[in-house]
Amino acid sequence: MKTGIFLTLIAILFISLSGCERIQQIITSDVSTSGATSTIKVGVIQPSGLAPSFTRGAELARTQINDAGGLLGMQVEFIVMDNQGDREFPNAAESVRIAKVLIEEIDVVAILGPLLSTNSTQVGPVVTELRRPIITGSSGEKVTSTGEFVFITVVPSSVQGMTTAQFAVDPTELNAKTAATIRQAGDVYSGAVADAFEANFQELGGELVASEVYQHGDRDFAAQLTKIQAAAPEVFLIAGFNPEIPLLAAQARDMDITATFIGTNGWDESDKLLGTLDDNTPLEGSYFTRGFNVESVSAPAFVEAYTAMYMEPPDGPSAWGYDAMSLLALAIKNAETLDPDAIRDTLAATTNYQGATAISHFDENRHPIKYVELYTIRNGQIELYKVVSP
Repeated sequence: MKTGIFLTLIAILFISLSGCERIQQIITSDVSTSGATSTIKVGVIQPSGLAPSFTRGAELARTQINDAGGLLGMQVEFIVMDNQGDREFPNAAESVRIAKVLIEEIDVVAILGPLLSTNSTQVGPVVTELRRPIITGSSGEKVTSTGEFVFITVVPSSVQGMTTAQFAVDPTELNAKTAATIRQAGDVYSGAVADAFEANFQELGGELVASEVYQHGDRDFAAQLTKIQAAAPEVFLIAGFNPEIPLLAAQARDMDITATFIGTNGWDESDKLLGTLDDNTPLEGSYFTRGFNVESVSAPAFVEAYTAMYMEPPDGPSAWGYDAMSLLALAIKNAETLDPDAIRDTLAATTNYQGATAISHFDENRHPIKYVELYTIRNGQIELYKVVSP
């Protein structure tokens, strides 16, 4: 089994180094599709070019579990498959195809991922029809409504949008009276974040002065930013992904937009957020919600183990991956069976979980009840600003 673990680590390293190169499959040496259960097979849907730390976090949890004796007397084995390939962005149809392969051909007991809510909403009905639990790395609150076997471990985007709106209008914080937003067209997460922020900001007495849309892959935002410049908002929600986030921030500052930038967990790829621009001054003083609190009770052990394994500190996606695998393992251990229905029911009943993050329980929508962390960028570094109660 040591050989299997070594090969898996090499595969995970390949994800982190290959960027957008196609990753067909990453399988430990003892994968069998014959139906024999010598190991517990878990599928991972991981885009090759987006947040590879999700899989690295899950792999850390898997390694710890196996080193402690595994589950039900068996070792846990990952089958990692890429839903991006040569495409510029992870693909929903490919995510569905992969989910079917993982369940129908490889017979995994559960799936971790995908990351994007747009992908997860397409996979949800499939895994529910095929009756396999899935713990995604998505935050869209509508993701879990696609099937009773679907869970998320990230604070829902609606809660993040509400939290940032409250922070923006709070007289002791930003005390903003006007706001503008920009979202990525057609993306479930981006739309949900922007919708929640706009609704809550206006309900709290603020005025929405501009609401713009961009396409994934855009690099010129002059048309949208010209309208936002004319509206002169005090805060500017950028609900999207990297590298568009820092590029938007830089172009906004170049156009003399002085609004405070705010965002949510789509910002949480520190290497891309702070590695896209030659000078990160445009991002200075921004705020965003993040799915990982470095000061939580159980975080130090996770941070130490992750840093020792990968020689770099963890981020939000790594915490989501770690928690996804750890929660699945806890459910299997407590259910004392690999029956999918039993795993789902036990997972839904989980309380007082302490992993990379802390989860009080799952609500009726299989959303985690947990703290929301607000981070700021100060002196070119990401720092914890405050923790907001759930």
